[in-house]
Amino acid sequence: MEKILLKTGMYAFIFSFLLFFVGIDRVKSTTDINGMTSGVEIPYPDYFLMITRYSIMISLIAISFVFAVQRKKIRVDA
Repeated sequence: MEKILLKTGMYAFIFSFLLFFVGIDRVKSTTDINGMTSGVEIPYPDYFLMITRYSIMISLIAISFVFAVQRKKIRVDA
């Protein structure tokens, strides 16, 4: 069971990190009352830390889900 949890954590982290890297924009545009648009850029260290934090949260959720499913499967089989 440990091997399954480890693989789940690794794959969930890598997959979610890559999805967030592609999906989350580093530059956000804001529009004020007068209709002027300006861009706000997130620095690279903050951007990567944000993506890493979200990926860790998703990995922990995935590991918890797989742990619950495996535990239920063991109880049913016993």
